[in-house]
Amino acid sequence: MKRTSLIFAAGLMMMAAISFTSCQKDDEQDPVIAQVAEDSDVDSYYDDVMTEVDELTLVCDSKDSQMIYATLGGQGTRTRKTSWDGNCQVDSITYNNFVNANSCFERVKNGLIVIRTCGRYNEAEFERTITFKNFTINGNLIEGTKVIRKTAEHKYQITLTNGKITFTDGTTYTRNVERTRTWVDGYDTPFNIWDDVYTLEGSATGVNRQGNAYTHQIKSALMFRLSCRWIIQGVIEITVGDKQVAIDYGNGECDNIAYVTVNGKTYEVKLRGGK
Repeated sequence: MKRTSLIFAAGLMMMAAISFTSCQKDDEQDPVIAQVAEDSDVDSYYDDVMTEVDELTLVCDSKDSQMIYATLGGQGTRTRKTSWDGNCQVDSITYNNFVNANSCFERVKNGLIVIRTCGRYNEAEFERTITFKNFTINGNLIEGTKVIRKTAEHKYQITLTNGKITFTDGTTYTRNVERTRTWVDGYDTPFNIWDDVYTLEGSATGVNRQGNAYTHQIKSALMFRLSCRWIIQGVIEITVGDKQVAIDYGNGECDNIAYVTVNGKTYEVKLRGGK
């Protein structure tokens, strides 16, 4: 249970941390500032998926040739069908107007998520692939292939290929991700995820809803502590066109303060946190 939480639980904090408010009205219309706010929506949807995957893969792991069960949510149903392809477990999750009663989001999910898992976290070889088929969150179509692959002890490569969200207004947002997540503390207490600490490095690229290309580059490894709701350390640089913004999350303190540098000016901002 601990290992799965390590890989997926932090996504929600990533969304929360990058979404912030600023009192600098002159910068609110800057496209790179708008990009930061927009990123939080996109991250939130993909993170919501990862939370679902986390929850589902923690329960009912069985090597039966086939298993089907349904989960009632706040409304609707979520049905899981598990089968085995050799040593790889394949979970097909069908959503029908499902609202997760355990989630902090009241979002309606429909469609299919397919999770293929080969190996286990504590084995030398582990790989999990997540794909979508006509899967929507609140009517927004989610696409892409996410792969989590173990590359060394406590180190995982995370990729998102052909990520795309088609929003209900017809606009689209694309994303491709290459990141490395390293588990740096807490791996020796398998029944307590809240002492986990890990770092995230890598980059992301895509085209936003306004049709502008963007890049994310982690300049100094982002550090997460699961007992804290915010990123506690590291620097990420976001570029939209010829404009850049750098977000500095501090030096390890668990607080909602970050420093944003844009157009040569640095502002102290308060991170909003997740909803």
